Order: sequence, then C-alpha cells, then structure tokens
Amino acid sequence: MSDMFDPLASLREAGLPVDQLSAAQREVLAGLTEEETAVVASVQRRLARAEAEPDAEVWAHDLKLL
Repeated sequence: MSDMFDPLASLREAGLPVDQLSAAQREVLAGLTEEETAVVASVQRRLARAEAEPDAEVWAHDLKLL
C-alpha cells in the first residue's frame, strides 16, 4: 500500500458522497485498503450506471447506501 493513498479521495472520485457522511463513517472508509477501496468504488460505478440506464427503476431521492 502506498503511503500517499487516500481512500476518501478515491471514493469521492468514484462518486460516493463521502463529504455527506458522518465523521464515524468517513473514519471507517479512510481506513480501507487500496483493494477494499477499489471494490467499493467499483460497486458505486455500477450503481451509477444502473441508475443512468433509461429503463432503470425510479430511485428514491433520499436513498442512503452508506
């Protein structure tokens, strides 16, 4: 693992609303390994693609995944 790796920055770039999470939730995410972060980011990207599909079901505006 790189000394410069920042899980929160990586998750933010993947579209996770990390800045809207509680301090405790951000602390947990900040402790993720690069591999764990990649998995969470991958899931987020897949969810975003599914939401963007024209035939996707309507999502609740206040859906919270984390």
